Amino acid sequence: MPFFSYRARNKSGALVTGRLEAFDRAAAETKLDKKGLIPIAVSPAGQILKLPDINAFFQRITPQDIILFSRQLATLFNAGIPLTRALFTLEMQVINKKFAEIIKAIREDIEGGAAFAKALQTYPQVFDETYCSMVEAGEAAGLLDNILERLATIKERIQEINSKVKSTTLYPKIVVGAIIAAIVILMTFAIPQFAKLYSGFNVPLPLPTRMLIAISNFFISYWYLVAFMLIAPIIIVKWYINTETGRYNWDKFKLKMPIFGPFSQKVTMSRFARIFGALYKSGLPILQSLDIVSRVVDNKLIAKAVKDIETDIRSGKSLSELMEKSLLFPPMVIQMVKVGEDTGALDEMLEKVAYYYDEEVDYTIRNLTTMLEPVLLLVMFGMVLFLALSLFLPMWDIVKFTRR
Repeated sequence: MPFFSYRARNKSGALVTGRLEAFDRAAAETKLDKKGLIPIAVSPAGQILKLPDINAFFQRITPQDIILFSRQLATLFNAGIPLTRALFTLEMQVINKKFAEIIKAIREDIEGGAAFAKALQTYPQVFDETYCSMVEAGEAAGLLDNILERLATIKERIQEINSKVKSTTLYPKIVVGAIIAAIVILMTFAIPQFAKLYSGFNVPLPLPTRMLIAISNFFISYWYLVAFMLIAPIIIVKWYINTETGRYNWDKFKLKMPIFGPFSQKVTMSRFARIFGALYKSGLPILQSLDIVSRVVDNKLIAKAVKDIETDIRSGKSLSELMEKSLLFPPMVIQMVKVGEDTGALDEMLEKVAYYYDEEVDYTIRNLTTMLEPVLLLVMFGMVLFLALSLFLPMWDIVKFTRR
């Protein structure tokens, strides 16, 4: 938020100068007027250099902070407390100092004449487009407390799914990490010792053993190349995914993956139905709701389909018809949307779709480890079998050699 330098007269006519922070020049003049000062000149000024708060520097605003803020603000606002006073109360109570500063700045913007939604839009890294749009609709309809409760529920559900996914994939990550660590230790320390042992005998080594020793020698001699070959593809893939085309292709590939494809589709459908239903129920027009959903849904392929639907729906076609044409939405979603259109209860049908896919996501998450276990066991079995054959086949040949 910009700073403004001002020259003003107080009630006794004395000249007063200073600086203040405001949304714009008009907001700065409004603040001066509330302080009992008559503005003479108000002009933009550079910000004062301040030493950063070390604790605030390392703090980050988490989804839990936004969820708690939304619920508490809804409760205070529903109790009849004015918005600015409610924000001041939360500003004093919030533990996260960085978030408290943002709440303070939002409150000051509102006191300066800005709408709540406009003040929130100043911090897009904290309050996303869905949040700001629903707050704007809630302000216009006089349902801000209900909208804030709904936003808290949406974010709570999204955060719950993310936490469950992280928890479920922790076991496979540990197993893969242990396999990599075992390979590094074997190649660096164990295999060279076996190679020295076998070199003392004039016995031809089996193919698996020669392969393993060759790999170990290459690993020790050119470890930096091995590290580069492992790290470089990860960096390149991450860079590619961060591009517009790369993210689109990656999201398209995710939907086709054997195990994660159906799971990714269920998560995306749940998010689509929940956000679209909440926006539509908040009173936003269907075109504006679709436009917002196309920007916040977490799959670029489906986001493009939603954007195309928003464009084509102007021609008079129904939403369910266009969703069916895209070939990306499951039949159940299309049928529920069609029923919602026919009965005039689209928001209720979308809520039911979101609930159904929430249950499906929970079920998939509970069984994700079970589905991944055979793959992990197969990889571990193959690695152990190859190592066992490579290390112990020569020993049988050595025993035969010593008996001669």
